[in-house]
Amino acid sequence: MKKYIIYSLMLIAGAVSSCKKNFFDLTNPNQPTSASAALVLPSALSTSAAIINANYTIYGYWMGYLSPAAGYAPSQSTLTYNFTTTDYQVWTGYYLNLANYDYILKQTAGDKTQVYFNSIAQIMTAYGFEGLVDNYNNVPYTKAFQGSANLLPTYDKAPDIYADLIKRLDGAIAAINAADTKVAVSPTSADIVFGGDMTQWKKFANTLKLRLILRQSNTSNFATISGGIAATAAEGYLTTDAAANPGYQNIDGKQSPFWNNYGYSQAGSTKNASVTGGAYAINLFKSNSDPRGPIFYQPINGDIIGNVFGAAVPVTASNFGNNTISGGSFIKGSGLLKSPYMDAMLFSAAESYFLQAEAKFRNLGISGSATAEALYNSGIKASFETAYISYTGTNKVINNTAADNDATTYYSQQRVNINYAASTDKLQAIIYQKYFALTGYNMLEAYNEYRRTGFPNPPASVASGALGGGKLPTRIFYPDTEYSQNSTNVNGEGTINQFTSKIFWAK
Repeated sequence: MKKYIIYSLMLIAGAVSSCKKNFFDLTNPNQPTSASAALVLPSALSTSAAIINANYTIYGYWMGYLSPAAGYAPSQSTLTYNFTTTDYQVWTGYYLNLANYDYILKQTAGDKTQVYFNSIAQIMTAYGFEGLVDNYNNVPYTKAFQGSANLLPTYDKAPDIYADLIKRLDGAIAAINAADTKVAVSPTSADIVFGGDMTQWKKFANTLKLRLILRQSNTSNFATISGGIAATAAEGYLTTDAAANPGYQNIDGKQSPFWNNYGYSQAGSTKNASVTGGAYAINLFKSNSDPRGPIFYQPINGDIIGNVFGAAVPVTASNFGNNTISGGSFIKGSGLLKSPYMDAMLFSAAESYFLQAEAKFRNLGISGSATAEALYNSGIKASFETAYISYTGTNKVINNTAADNDATTYYSQQRVNINYAASTDKLQAIIYQKYFALTGYNMLEAYNEYRRTGFPNPPASVASGALGGGKLPTRIFYPDTEYSQNSTNVNGEGTINQFTSKIFWAK
């Protein structure tokens, strides 16, 4: 029955719109009950954000953002890349989350009053399956969620999935545009990302579409598929962070997922003391005179220090995400680890601008008169603006003036990969700055861009016995549950090697 759960059942949340305290109370997926789209959507969106914000420490290690802290004994499989089918798994989490969106799609299909719920579910289905493909390559797609009719779904080819995800996004945008506003019900409070603003959802869809297309820049049909950018270019792209917040609380289990993973318990104890700053990212921030460094990583005696991944005797390095810590207690501030009430990032404005900058650099059909350099600079500013957000209690404090001033000073340095005009390799500059902007909140995306472009190029583990001959892994394995329960189909994917098996779009 486990396979039935993974591919067919939904995880239904308690009522949200009128009572946020029940938001986190999930029912038993083995005993599903009927629920409206308005009840299922908030839980689905919150889970999507939790997957991105709390499940990719391993990619933080590989990309040089993070390292095991001094005084802890990480597993040798982590340090040597000798991991197995049980390690780093997000498979079941993604499919359970996608089952929520599939439920909404089936409940709202053809209902003109529910077109906005249906469209959001379509967009988030594309978002979730992109995550699965980027982790595993070929996965069950067209045969998923068929219940007892198909308990052992076959695997679809990753390029075909990507192509269909783009169609989903185009369809969702078209459906929102064609909706009868007199009868279509606004998601309002059930939409914990945009509060029912469907213009923002169209921009989210269009930005995700741009990411899906650019991700395939190494493929033979890129020239063809990139033409699809122009079809929806007029819809625009995200200019503000797309982040979820159902009403996070400083109660264990109900905190914002990034805080819950890297921050503190309700009582103030450290959640993840074994994870600290990585030397590679920290040294880049320092060498670039980047003011985000000491707010992303805690200064020690006025300096930020990173551990080398795999070092036998790591130094006492900066705590990842902590801005100001005194005597073991935290003081809420700017940076990454802001507050237990902080928003959970789904898609940052900074990433959106860097995607647009790349599209302009490649002379693809995005709208607007902004140059690639202007979009690049806007991406840096957006990253600074997010970094400089702070919280007073549950209230978000915006400090864009200081952020924009510091960003302008930063990118005005006449240095390669900082100043656009001074950079001879424009794509490298864009990806480097995207790497800095993705610190913490989307380390999967940084890993994806490394595999696609080769930028940046963090060193491999220095641990004795590390596999790969100085190379980083190219992917994780399919989960052991697939080999035990869907063996014929997963074995049809052949032998997977963590250093030579690649996602279809990888360089």
